[in-house]
Amino acid sequence: MSIHFAHPILRRFQWVALIVAACVIVAMGWQGIRVQEALLSSNDAVQEHLETITLIQEFRSTLLDLETGERGYVVTGQPSYLLPYQQARAQLADKREQLGQTPAFTSADNGQSIEDFDALVARRVEIAEANIAVRESDGLEAAALRLLVAGGKQTMDQLRNHLGMWERMERGHLNAQTQEATRQARTSRWIWGAGAAFVTLLLIITSVSIISQWHHRQRTMSMQQTFISTVSHELRTPLTVILGTLNMLHNGIGGALDKDLVRLIAVANDNGKRLKLLIDDILDIEKLESGQLAFKWQSVPLKSLVEEAVDINQPYAESFAISLVLAPQLSTPPGVNDALGETLENSDCVEVDPERFAQVMANLISNACKHSPQGAQVVVGMRRIDNRWLEVSVTDNGNGIPWSFQPRVFERFAQADGSDKRRTGGTGLGLAITKALVEEMRGTIGFHSVPHEGSCFWVRLPKDKKHE
Repeated sequence: MSIHFAHPILRRFQWVALIVAACVIVAMGWQGIRVQEALLSSNDAVQEHLETITLIQEFRSTLLDLETGERGYVVTGQPSYLLPYQQARAQLADKREQLGQTPAFTSADNGQSIEDFDALVARRVEIAEANIAVRESDGLEAAALRLLVAGGKQTMDQLRNHLGMWERMERGHLNAQTQEATRQARTSRWIWGAGAAFVTLLLIITSVSIISQWHHRQRTMSMQQTFISTVSHELRTPLTVILGTLNMLHNGIGGALDKDLVRLIAVANDNGKRLKLLIDDILDIEKLESGQLAFKWQSVPLKSLVEEAVDINQPYAESFAISLVLAPQLSTPPGVNDALGETLENSDCVEVDPERFAQVMANLISNACKHSPQGAQVVVGMRRIDNRWLEVSVTDNGNGIPWSFQPRVFERFAQADGSDKRRTGGTGLGLAITKALVEEMRGTIGFHSVPHEGSCFWVRLPKDKKHE
């Protein structure tokens, strides 16, 4: 599979992997919430069963205290045995009420059993009261005889059976809830473990894919830069020789030439110069992107830099029959309303590389000249925006930039008219290089253009305050 097709597939795989990982994480979170809710519910149920078992045991202990107090008094006749009996008798109602509030006693399935239990409790209390009364009135012998035949032991055995049955039921529910909670926790651990492993695997695969793709892109860029640099240098050397030879022929070094031959040499020389400009632009953009373009920083008055750029580019403007005009007074670009603008002074300095700034101005002025009709004016203006920023503008009265092309003005190899019949030449790299140079000099660049009404490109640079 070729790299051209592999890259879109890799990108789709990476997106799918990330989406799947996100879905798994969301599902794990949802599962975690469900397990947490289930564990909380199970914990509440366990707590209820434990409380019910505790109440059953307390009720059994209270019945035992009641029986012990009754028998002790009947056997010994000591009033001290009546104290635990009376305390147990007083607690029975409260304990029964507490039991009645538990889920085990409120269940409809236990209705008949609870009625039987309440009847047994009432009967056991009645037997105990009667035994104590007989001991007080008829003495030990009669009370002992009644104790044997009244059925108190049998009633207590039945009560213990009821309480034991409910306690076993509660312990069974408690065990089931505990096992369910354990199972849910184990399942949750497996799900989280598997989910985490799956997400980790996806992220590892995606990361490896991204890193591999990045390395491949770096290698490709390195190869591309090496190729461009090598080819450009290899082209520049023979091209310089060719241009030198053509120039010598054009100047008559090889003898007089007829008009047709002179015209052909001039055409070849012009095209050679265009090719040299293309190579220079490619080298500049490659150096800018790789950070290898050297800058010689100097603090220079912006006004002098602009005046020098206008003087240097006058011959180029004249070759297009364009009048290149400098507006040193306050100049506000079209479409810009800035009441704070002031005329530029000689003391207004910027920290730039003068050569690179001259390259910026040459690109902007050449673009304005190439896109202006013969006899038109190109105006270079300058102003102080505020205490921080200084601005230079280049305004033409050409056809302007189409609305559809304006977002792509500073892109590499971008041209509003890409046909082979363009009136003006160009590589489409000039404005891209200009923007990169301006930003490298800590400035900003922009433009205002209306189709068929001309264009204005402006460059804003931070004012160097060291000389204030």
